[in-house]
Amino acid sequence: MESNIFEYLDYRPLVQNLSKSLGISYKSLASSARMHGSYFSRVMKEAAVFSQEQLYAIGRNLKLTQEEIEFLLLLGEYNNSGDSEHKGFLKGRLTKIQKDKSKLVNKFKKETTELTQSEVDLYYREAITAKIHMLLTLSKYRENPALICKKIFVNEVKLESELKKLTEMKIIERRGALIKVLRSNVHLDESHPASMQNHINWRLQTINHLSMRGNDPSDYHLSASFSCDEATKNRIKEIFKDFVASAQNEVRSCNSAQDIYFIGMDLI
Repeated sequence: MESNIFEYLDYRPLVQNLSKSLGISYKSLASSARMHGSYFSRVMKEAAVFSQEQLYAIGRNLKLTQEEIEFLLLLGEYNNSGDSEHKGFLKGRLTKIQKDKSKLVNKFKKETTELTQSEVDLYYREAITAKIHMLLTLSKYRENPALICKKIFVNEVKLESELKKLTEMKIIERRGALIKVLRSNVHLDESHPASMQNHINWRLQTINHLSMRGNDPSDYHLSASFSCDEATKNRIKEIFKDFVASAQNEVRSCNSAQDIYFIGMDLI
């Protein structure tokens, strides 16, 4: 989605800008929310307000994700509140969400593809799916997928199962022996319920790598403990996010990829 809805503190410009970018008329939005067009116009002119039910219907029509609809409903509650203490509480929640979203979402939105819920369930069930996906971005593995078996210690039956899965998700396309990668980058939001299991899966991959291959001098491992306050911890978290965005830019500018690598970061 071109527009980042998490930048807004008022649902009116959000609805206006997003409907314009998607080519969805106010008439269509009003109809989806079961309201007269004149009332919709009054709301947009700040002469009335949308109810939570109406905002939910509008969010569905604008094809927002569940997380985005939840943010839109929170905006509605905030904009419609007439109590200053309640409004301050809601603004705190909105500000926290915006702070969490502002870094990676903005920097990755043109480089990654969001998956549907069913695709998330398939793609992030095992780390091996992402491994095979990334290997297929390299020509030598696309041209000879059998090399993947030796690379990541997987048998041919499992490889075929994963290739079929990636094909069904339209991440790759197979025409006979030819493989084409349709989506090189996918993104799982850190707030998604599947995110924790994905982290666990990849940490287990790291442990397996250390156990089987020992200490490769080209790898880099760091473990550090420290004391600080919550504010400092949060600033370090932002530094981590900036690093990931910077690393992504380095990867994107690489014109001679030869292998795949993994970064795991924990701040606890």
